[in-house]
Amino acid sequence: MINRIIAAFQRPEDGWDPIRPQYAAAYAREHGEEADETLVDALEAWIGGFAGKHVLDLGSGPGQYAVAFARRGALVTCHDISRSYLQIAREKAQASCVADRMRFSIGYMDDALCLAPGPWDLVFNRVCWYYAFDDRSFAELIYRLIAPGGYGYIDTHNASFRREDLSLSSAVRTWMNSHLGLKIGHPHPPRGRIEQLLKRHPFKRLDADYSSPGNDRIRLEKPEGAST
Repeated sequence: MINRIIAAFQRPEDGWDPIRPQYAAAYAREHGEEADETLVDALEAWIGGFAGKHVLDLGSGPGQYAVAFARRGALVTCHDISRSYLQIAREKAQASCVADRMRFSIGYMDDALCLAPGPWDLVFNRVCWYYAFDDRSFAELIYRLIAPGGYGYIDTHNASFRREDLSLSSAVRTWMNSHLGLKIGHPHPPRGRIEQLLKRHPFKRLDADYSSPGNDRIRLEKPEGAST
């Protein structure tokens, strides 16, 4: 609720951008030059190929994964809150000659059902889950965005990620989110929470990978004939 109230006064469609262009450019150089092709290969095999598939990169950042999906024939929408990131993603799309297979949507991730409703053959959400207003409602949003017979991929830092580097304020907010379910700002969710929230929805398949101590990775498959 607190995050939603704050968001009412910070609207990206009105020009507000939480990411300065200089930071976006530096982040893109360090983390967003190229997608992990091993992950892209695994996703392609899992969903039966990208060609002609409608993909939502939900929280796309500088767009390296969206471009990688488009290179393989997907029709991709980059949805992000930052104009700075989306501009970088547009430039990547042009440089890779896939601009005709990419669309761009600006807004909070939680507003994607209105701004990029789909439904989508693949919803891809990588290292940005914690920017959602509320974990429970965001899990429901993911379910609703995925088309019947479609797929979801989530990779999120959990509360163990770089815990020793947290400021006192961040540590308190992380504890409140983990133990009281009160989310203020963008604390990482406790390990295993996202899997449990997603299990409340009738997915055909849900595979959780906890091999990385600081990340929860989840693959989803929605049954054919399921509601959106």
